[in-house]
Amino acid sequence: MKKKGRVWMISLALAAAMAVSITGCGKELTKETETEPQTEKITEPVTEKVTEPPTEKQTETETETEEKELTPEEEKNSETELKGNKTLYAKDDINVRTEPSTDADIISSYDQGEEVTVSAETKNWYKIQKDGYSGYVYKDGLSETAVEPKSAEERQQIMEQQGNASSSSATDLEYDVRSYAESFPLILSADANVRSVPSEEGNILNTISSGTSVTALGETDRWYKIEYDGITGYVNKNLVQ
Repeated sequence: MKKKGRVWMISLALAAAMAVSITGCGKELTKETETEPQTEKITEPVTEKVTEPPTEKQTETETETEEKELTPEEEKNSETELKGNKTLYAKDDINVRTEPSTDADIISSYDQGEEVTVSAETKNWYKIQKDGYSGYVYKDGLSETAVEPKSAEERQQIMEQQGNASSSSATDLEYDVRSYAESFPLILSADANVRSVPSEEGNILNTISSGTSVTALGETDRWYKIEYDGITGYVNKNLVQ
């Protein structure tokens, strides 16, 4: 019985060992190798380059920023009378023209700081009254506040720049001759003496025939300062058209 029991015990131990072996093998066979799942490479989505739409330059067109230049007729059609005359002041030496246009003839001028009597206005011009006649002065040339006149030294420099002789400059200062900001042509209505000073007592420098065109450089109340044939002198306003 002892032998039989020993054999049984050995058989039982072997059976247990085999069971353990078989179980271990099963685990090894059934164990799956864990691997990282294959994934697609994640890439940023391709996007179109966003650009600002072309914009127009934010400026006003020339017709919007600049006032349309009107013809003299259009200026006159816009003319309105003021309620009583208005006193303004010349910002600089400015010209008086026959029509509200920079192409119109110059008939007189104002010195810087001189009072200007305005009776009417158009869109861009003032209608002025001077020495019994009317004319037009560009609005930008006038100020509502008083303007300091140019000094005698400044006047002297202007005359020298215009090429006038020093003796003529001295005469202008003595007789208060106002130089025009821009010279312009005059037509003589009669034979005229050109004198050295704006006075009947001035020496006669030349005599010019009626109908002759001369260049007006300035004026006094009764005389024009003119240039003709290389000579600068003075002719009476009564002899000019």
